[in-house]
Amino acid sequence: MEFGDVKVLITYTQSSEVVAMYNENNTSSQTSETDSEGGTRTIEEKGTNKEVVFTDENGVNVPATQTVINPKVEGVIVTAEGANDATIKANIVSAVEAVTGAQAHKVQVFSMN
Repeated sequence: MEFGDVKVLITYTQSSEVVAMYNENNTSSQTSETDSEGGTRTIEEKGTNKEVVFTDENGVNVPATQTVINPKVEGVIVTAEGANDATIKANIVSAVEAVTGAQAHKVQVFSMN
């Protein structure tokens, strides 16, 4: 059992996303006031300042990367010579599942003539 040429089409629900790293500075203050009639008032102020962290790469400032979110695979179509054999077809589906994380029902394998 063997297979020959293979062609693969993968569809994604979203593209990859790069999340930048930030320096975050949080501030807060609280002020209490009492008026002449005995009433009190409390004032709370909160603030956040976020700045992108940059790194120097060969003399160019580029945003530092915190994480990269990979695209989500929506479906896979594989055409392969020899895929008319049930064992080869099952092995191809298993390989696609392992590599992409796509569920088996989202992977279709067809024989290429």
